[in-house]
Amino acid sequence: MFVATRSAPREIDTIKARDAIIAGLLVVGALFLLYAMFLDQGGLLAPFFGSEAFTNNYLHEFAHDARHLLALPCH
Repeated sequence: MFVATRSAPREIDTIKARDAIIAGLLVVGALFLLYAMFLDQGGLLAPFFGSEAFTNNYLHEFAHDARHLLALPCH
């Protein structure tokens, strides 16, 4: 005798995909912040302030004390 059983439909596991996307965005955001804080010499603000961003170095000066606090050289 054959008895047909119905299995419950499986829900697509979107939680893992969402978590992977969020983790990837956080990594990209952290890398961008590290670049802006430690490596930028005016290039990120140049579209907004022009050549003045290179001479005044706004992001560099904003993060200057944090660089020294973390024992990272900046000059």
